[in-house]
Amino acid sequence: MNTVEQLLPDFTKLDADQVREQVFAAIETYEQAITELEAAEPTVANFLVPFDEATGEYDRVLGVAFTAISSIGGPQWNQLESDLNEPLTKLGLRIDTSDALYERFKTLAQQDLDEESAHYVRTELKDFEVGGITLSKPDRAKLEQLDLKIADLTTEYSQRVKTMLTKPAVVDGQEYPLNNFTMPLALVQVPQASVRAQILEASTSRGWGADPATDTRELVQQITQLRDTRAKLLGFDSHAALVLETETATSTAAVRDLLQMVGTQALKRVEEEAQTLQADAQADGLEELRASDWSYYEQRRKHHELGLSDEALSPYLELWHVLEKGVFYAAQKLYGITLEHRPDLTGIDESSRVYEVSREDGQTLGLFVADPYTRDGKSGGAWMNELVTGYAGNNYQSIIINCANFTPPEPGHEKHLVWDEVETCFHEFGHALHGFLSQTRYHGTGGTNVPRDFVEFPSQLNEMWAFNPSVIASYARNKDGEVLPEDLRVKLAASKSFGQPYSTAEYCAAALLDQYWYSRERDRGPAEVEAYEQWALQQAGMNHPLVPPRYRTTYFPHAFTVGYDAGYYSYMWSEMLVGEVEQWFAAHEHTSGDGGLNREAGQQLERAVLSRGNSREPMDSFRALLGRDPRPEAVVQRRGL
Repeated sequence: MNTVEQLLPDFTKLDADQVREQVFAAIETYEQAITELEAAEPTVANFLVPFDEATGEYDRVLGVAFTAISSIGGPQWNQLESDLNEPLTKLGLRIDTSDALYERFKTLAQQDLDEESAHYVRTELKDFEVGGITLSKPDRAKLEQLDLKIADLTTEYSQRVKTMLTKPAVVDGQEYPLNNFTMPLALVQVPQASVRAQILEASTSRGWGADPATDTRELVQQITQLRDTRAKLLGFDSHAALVLETETATSTAAVRDLLQMVGTQALKRVEEEAQTLQADAQADGLEELRASDWSYYEQRRKHHELGLSDEALSPYLELWHVLEKGVFYAAQKLYGITLEHRPDLTGIDESSRVYEVSREDGQTLGLFVADPYTRDGKSGGAWMNELVTGYAGNNYQSIIINCANFTPPEPGHEKHLVWDEVETCFHEFGHALHGFLSQTRYHGTGGTNVPRDFVEFPSQLNEMWAFNPSVIASYARNKDGEVLPEDLRVKLAASKSFGQPYSTAEYCAAALLDQYWYSRERDRGPAEVEAYEQWALQQAGMNHPLVPPRYRTTYFPHAFTVGYDAGYYSYMWSEMLVGEVEQWFAAHEHTSGDGGLNREAGQQLERAVLSRGNSREPMDSFRALLGRDPRPEAVVQRRGL
């Protein structure tokens, strides 16, 4: 068995043609394994374990390819992504519609299996049932054609959005970078209202046809229409209903109810806050407050009311200190794991770092790669890639990558973060912890192999430790080693709910937009994308002139690529769990005085949730920790609404 060091490629030396050969070889090997398994005796030892091991090796090779595609990017990797659409789609359908495999899983389901094996088998059977196993041969052929076309269209959409991110807004000869989301961070720093308006216009107009090379409207029409056709072929009313079949959310109605309940409550608070910000804007000579002004005046109000600003905080938030003395420090206090920098190993490029992860007893849990900086060709936002999933078969060793898009510092200078970027570091490492602490029998049940609306629970929960006083004392230090002053720490804690009404409203608007696109509630033609977007927001009660959606339709990869389509709600669904568990952690403060940052609390969370992966129903893991189901009100309480 290869060690994790041997399984971590040097991405700086990877060649797309070389990776293409490796992926096609892996496809051939996996197909051969599937053919053999279709004739295997349907037992755990002869069928389930070999199926899992073959799938794990196939996933590992694909993980290298798609890490390079998303983290490096560029023409050669974009071409590889396009080239892989057809073979990967056909292989996926070959498995999903294999009657021989399906019958073996059905036979296994009738046997007296251990809890984890039984749950794994039930999960696979559900995947077969939503993947087309019950279709006739002609309908399976239709499904294949639909999936091939959707794969091509979503890849094209993704690549056009990547191109958008390379084009800054230009106002009066000055360049302002745009973010993958609607409200550019640059708005906070620009005092001229007219310039702010032009920056936001450049952001919200992306993909709407001004630049034909990045126009995504026709792609949106085709993707949503084809996914609707596909869902109906599989026996579902809509793509949204199909997606929820394998999630923890109970229904599309439950999803909408949560989003609309929280979203309308947030908008009420936005209206209240708008009166204060309107007065500030009028004092500056503006007739009215516009969406492009919100970030600027909200940040100014935050500085006025709390004495907080990026300028005050950033000197204490050096990137690697935040990661090593903050994120890793909290993990050590909670779970007893340590991370040691391995300068002898190469990550994505020379700016990334590799760490070896170990338990208290010296057991190696694998390698962690931090890839923090933006680069041309890299996908926008922040995310986690699980290159190798730890499970019993590889002695629980993982390779996990956290990617972000922080602006790199000037050569020879340190990188200092703004507060949102600090929370991003803690959030993404929460995903990593879910992987490293997994103690499952199978690759397929390990780590983050859980439903999308559960996978964000550990990551969002980990954000709470960014605010913990002892964690801040460890990582928030300036160049002279002085810790963040106590008055700033107290103000920072008070700021946790500052701005939540607005950020909540823009998120809910986007999540509901995602739901409406995949519910097919109104006929629309190729030229009606903007009209449908406005109609959907109006129907959802989220069409507010001050609050554009966090993502508009034309630059919303969550919804129109493969991953979070009809599933962007997942962040808020998971936040129900987070709100409840944050309160549970607070109960530990009464016995230890540390806000729950202790091994006792960490061990309980690890045993109940993080170590279990998808070895049982994820909501059973939540109930094992708290003894009950979550309440939607927990989101409103957590966000201070």
